[in-house]
Amino acid sequence: MELIPEPDQDERLQYEAMLKLKKSNCILDEPDTSINGINIRDYESAKKLIEEKDKKDDLGQYHLYSNSDIETLTLVQHPGDSKYEISIFKVEDSGRLFQDYRHVKAAAFITNNGIKLGMNKSDIIKKLGKCYTAKDSMKGFIELYYRIELPNDTKSKLLKNNNMPTYYASYKLRKNRLEKFEFGFEYP
Repeated sequence: MELIPEPDQDERLQYEAMLKLKKSNCILDEPDTSINGINIRDYESAKKLIEEKDKKDDLGQYHLYSNSDIETLTLVQHPGDSKYEISIFKVEDSGRLFQDYRHVKAAAFITNNGIKLGMNKSDIIKKLGKCYTAKDSMKGFIELYYRIELPNDTKSKLLKNNNMPTYYASYKLRKNRLEKFEFGFEYP
């Protein structure tokens, strides 16, 4: 007999918050779907930024720096995606870590909704709406988590048009400053 550990209180609270959000029928109508002109799962827009010399890591991810070295953009392809078909975007402070990533001509990585690092919680909510769950921490962290699942969809039919069952977006703030965010389609 295998014992399954009980979820910790944070996981249970997050799960309950997601159920409450799901039951409310609150829908994120205008989700983030691009960064600096690269559209989600759009080969043509991604190949304008990704170059042949850019190599994917072992997880199938491309990594790029802003021209100021302070931001890192990670572009994720799901197994089976076509070349340059990006399903998840991640942006975070580069910190002091320096890898051999290529620099792109962008001072900052900004979503189609104007989300960028350094923003505060109220500005993010103004742009994306109140259809989120929040995960708080005692250490000054908060995560705003948005989700779209079939059969619900956006006005633009994001899930249907991309043949994907679930979209998510996560915005992590520390001391009311956005320091990391990611969005895209969960692997089906």
